[in-house]
Amino acid sequence: MAEDDHGKTLWNLFAERFLHQGNGNGAAFALSNPLDWRIGEAERLAPANGEEYLDHAFTVQEIREYVRRLGDHEFGFTDYVLRGMRPGGKEGLRELSVRVRAIPQEKGRHELLLLRLEDEFAFAGDFLAVVKDPTGIFEVKEDETGAVETFTRLNELREPWEAAVLIVTATTAEGKAPPGSVERAKLEYWDYGREVTQEDGRKVAEYLFVEQNGETGWFQIWRGREFFV
Repeated sequence: MAEDDHGKTLWNLFAERFLHQGNGNGAAFALSNPLDWRIGEAERLAPANGEEYLDHAFTVQEIREYVRRLGDHEFGFTDYVLRGMRPGGKEGLRELSVRVRAIPQEKGRHELLLLRLEDEFAFAGDFLAVVKDPTGIFEVKEDETGAVETFTRLNELREPWEAAVLIVTATTAEGKAPPGSVERAKLEYWDYGREVTQEDGRKVAEYLFVEQNGETGWFQIWRGREFFV
C-alpha cells in the first residue's frame, strides 16, 4: 500500500477507486468477476449443489465486489446475486434468492460458496447483542424439531469485519460495469462456521454470514456450503 494511503479509512480508499477508475467519465468500470458471469444471463446450478435448486431457473441480478482490510492489507471477494424462479401452478412462480461467493485463494484459485438467504429484518438491538457475544457462538434453532445448530466465529475472531461494497446492476459484453450501473454501500458482517457430517459420512464445512447495512441497520443472514460449478 502506498505511503499516503496510511491513515485513510477503507471507505475513503474504496471511494477514491470508484472515482478514479469508475465510469464518471463514461468509461466502463473494471470489476472483480472471477466467474466471468454477466448480469441478466441465465445460470443452471449443478445437481451436486442440491435437488432443491434443480427446478429453478436462475438469473444473475447483481455482482457485488467486497473489499475489507486486515492491518495494512486489503482483501476482497465477489458475490453473484442470483434470483431463482420456479413454476408454481395457480400460485404463480416461487422465488429463491441465492448468492455464489468467490473468495480468492493461492495461485489464482477461488473458493466458491453457495449461500441461501436464511432471514432478513430491520435493526434489532437484541440481535446485535447476539452477534457481539464474546463467546463467538451463534445458534440456529429449528422450528419444527427444536434442534439447535451451533456455529462459531471463523479464525476465533470476535469483532465484525468492515466492508465497502460495489453493487453492479449491469455488465457489458466484456464483463465490465457500464456508466450508471454502480452503487456503493458499506456494511459490517460476522462470519461463522461449523462441521457437518453428511449422510454418506463425509464431513463438510457449513458457513453462516450475518450482514448489517451501515446506513439502514438492516440485517441479512446468509447460510451455505461449497458451490459446485
